[in-house]
Amino acid sequence: MEMVSHVPGGVLRGRVAELCGYRQEAGAPRTHRGVPSPWLTVVVSFEEPVRVVEETGVRELGVVLGGLHTEPVLLAHGGRQAGVQIGLSPLGARSLLGVPAGELTGSVLAGEEVLAGVGELRERLVETGGWRARFRLVEEFLLRRARPDPGVADEVVHGWRLLHRTGGAARVEELAEELGWSARYLRRRFREQVGLSPKAAGRVIRFDRARTELRGRLGTGREPCLAEVAHGCGYADQAHLTREFRAMAGLSPLRYLAEEFGPEFRFVQDGEEHGEGG
Repeated sequence: MEMVSHVPGGVLRGRVAELCGYRQEAGAPRTHRGVPSPWLTVVVSFEEPVRVVEETGVRELGVVLGGLHTEPVLLAHGGRQAGVQIGLSPLGARSLLGVPAGELTGSVLAGEEVLAGVGELRERLVETGGWRARFRLVEEFLLRRARPDPGVADEVVHGWRLLHRTGGAARVEELAEELGWSARYLRRRFREQVGLSPKAAGRVIRFDRARTELRGRLGTGREPCLAEVAHGCGYADQAHLTREFRAMAGLSPLRYLAEEFGPEFRFVQDGEEHGEGG
């Protein structure tokens, strides 16, 4: 699996968290969990379409746009996949998408429904070689769409950034007091402009931090000690971390890691070997 990331600068800084190019030439068909993150996600596929698995069936989409969510989204592929994933800040959603993040919460849409011209971008990405050139095409596309956005209140921007700085630990009452708003008004404005309440946003930020820490530990050959990660990411204990993973990923942390890293995932914790069975 090849993965290449790029962080845009200039006008897009702060609106676009990251561009990530990915390619897998061959492999077994599998289902990927799109777990909650603090970013809206656009996936532009230029191999097989993205198959969104839902209760009513499977939708095949060349471009997928996902709003903020607190539950996993299931995406299937046949073992061969390639594309560019774009992470958008909810604060910049309206300036790039034309609609506030709050209108997209929990949604998984065909990208063409919101991003006019993204089908043409997909065609150009298919014809273009090299990640640097592809990232440049994506940036040019986003820059053409970028508009000034007076719609996000300064207080919401400050509250969102404070949640990030504290790893999602800032309490609603603390945010409201610092911003000079009532807790009720803060919740309403967050849902409108970010897409989640401050409490839900904090949960997602904390989960994303823990997930990133666990993946980073495995990627560098360290044992993913759940108790240490729970403490470092602000959970009450390991059981709290596990409950949040079950809620947001649909799996325990160990099962999630086994699904992400495959059958080779093995480590010993408390004298017991864990793998895909978690």
